[in-house]
Amino acid sequence: MNHFIGIGRLTGGGAELKYTASGTPVCKFSICINKTWKDKDGNRQEKPNFFNCVLWGKYGESMSKYLTKGKQIAIEAELEQNAWEDKDGVKHNGTQLIVNELFLLQSPKEKDGAEPAQGKGGAPGKDDIPF
Repeated sequence: MNHFIGIGRLTGGGAELKYTASGTPVCKFSICINKTWKDKDGNRQEKPNFFNCVLWGKYGESMSKYLTKGKQIAIEAELEQNAWEDKDGVKHNGTQLIVNELFLLQSPKEKDGAEPAQGKGGAPGKDDIPF
């Protein structure tokens, strides 16, 4: 079984939308999911975990405009192992999440601590996109 579910916040500049040579949309973004636990003294500890994510096709294209830095999202994805060689011949390995479902949960806080205003209905869900 290859199944990942997580809730985190978008990092960096948010989503980056590109197109393959054949014209397929690919939306790339990173999320931070914090691991929390209590140490032996009962103090809360936290460790950030960063994950690179990919959302393919028209769903990725339509969602890319909603995926901004700090936005809290939930994802359901598959883990994918990548291996590549850079221009200097050095081999690299990495893991990314291929997102199947994405849910917008919360916008980043404004400077005054308030939530930014959102339009009625928010972003479309995967089943709401007419293509």
